[in-house]
Amino acid sequence: MGEACRDMLNVILAEAGLSSDKGPAARRRALVDLGFGCGDQTIYLMSKEPIRACDKDWWDERDCCATYQHYIGITKDAVQARYASERVDELKKNETKAASPEMEDGGTPTISLLCADASKPKSWDKQLQTKLQHAKDDTDERWVLALDTAYHFAPSRWPIIEYAHSELEASWMGFDLCLSPTATWAQRTTLRLLTTLMGAPWANFTTPQGYRERLEQIGYNPEAITTTDISEHVFAPLAAFLKEQDDRLKMLGLGLGRFGVAKAMFGWWGRTGVVRGVVVVAKK
Repeated sequence: MGEACRDMLNVILAEAGLSSDKGPAARRRALVDLGFGCGDQTIYLMSKEPIRACDKDWWDERDCCATYQHYIGITKDAVQARYASERVDELKKNETKAASPEMEDGGTPTISLLCADASKPKSWDKQLQTKLQHAKDDTDERWVLALDTAYHFAPSRWPIIEYAHSELEASWMGFDLCLSPTATWAQRTTLRLLTTLMGAPWANFTTPQGYRERLEQIGYNPEAITTTDISEHVFAPLAAFLKEQDDRLKMLGLGLGRFGVAKAMFGWWGRTGVVRGVVVVAKK
């Protein structure tokens, strides 16, 4: 599962045209990561070596890991934030595993993990706003990443994307869920019930074309927007993975529990194509 998450991140970074451009010619960049979980992607993006044993499941050549002068992670899960912060503290304590090479000006990258609701930028406190403003002023290029999180944002993903475009003057990248343009009325009705159970507002389920049009309305250049459908590599394989785990657990008299519903849902998405998994990149 760790490898799958890493591969999804790499697909996003590749679609965004990012690469490990280390050295004095590297651009000064900032990355705002919306929903960093337990810090797996934070360590992968900002460390040149694994820090803990669990990091090894993520590790590869990191060919798409660009250099970031500032990394700002935002999550509203306080428990995950504390756990991720401990991992980042370990990274900072070991200078031989420092995030990225020193920048041209001799400085080192800054990593900040904060608790806030990523979907509501107007609610962010002064500390977060100050860090974002400093990152904006101190860099040439800014990116906002939503790795498998934006469809959870309530009331919708659009306030944060508008903020990224207008306030941060940043590009947007992430993996998101869209509604198939060929979905039937019955499929839409069933999906609307499921989205309530999975904590994903129905307002987020637009078609890939609708997603693109909204990005254009916000102000992103149509020629700088890409939507890449990777559904076949996500839903059916994930359902198969969960089935394998379920079969192993049943040998012990256990089961997936509530994740059994997720297994059935992903299997349905994979068979019918009613939900599309899309990598979205909108460059500023």
